[in-house]
Amino acid sequence: MSTSKIAIIGLGYVGLPLARLFATKYPVIGFDINQKRIEELQSGKDNTLEVSDEDLKAVLQSTPKFDIGLHCSSNLEDIADCNYYVVTVPTPVDSTNRPILTPLYKSSETVGKVLKKGDLVIYESTVYPGV
Repeated sequence: MSTSKIAIIGLGYVGLPLARLFATKYPVIGFDINQKRIEELQSGKDNTLEVSDEDLKAVLQSTPKFDIGLHCSSNLEDIADCNYYVVTVPTPVDSTNRPILTPLYKSSETVGKVLKKGDLVIYESTVYPGV
C-alpha cells in the first residue's frame, strides 16, 4: 500500500475512529456531506467524543496533499485521487425494522463519480440487530 490514499466516507462513530487510525500510517481523506461536522473536525474537535481531541489533532492535515495524516472534507474533488474507499454510513431501520438504504445508495453514487479502474470500495455499514 505504498502509493495508497484512503477515503473514509462518513465520519460518524465508525468512520472517524477508522480514519484516525489509518491516518497514523497512510494519507487519509475523511469525507462527510455535513459541512458543520467537517469544520468541527478540522478545528481538532470531535463533539461525539469518539476520538479524543489530542488524537485527532495528532493526525490532522490542513490541506488534502500530504504523505501521512487526515484531512477532513466535504469536497468531492479531494477524494478523486484516492484508490481505497471505505464507506461507513449508517443503515437505519424503519418502523417495521427494514433497513433504510438511502445513505448507502447516496454514498455509493458519490464514490462512483470519482471511482477509477483498479480502485477498491469497502462497505462497513451498521445494521440494527435482528435485521
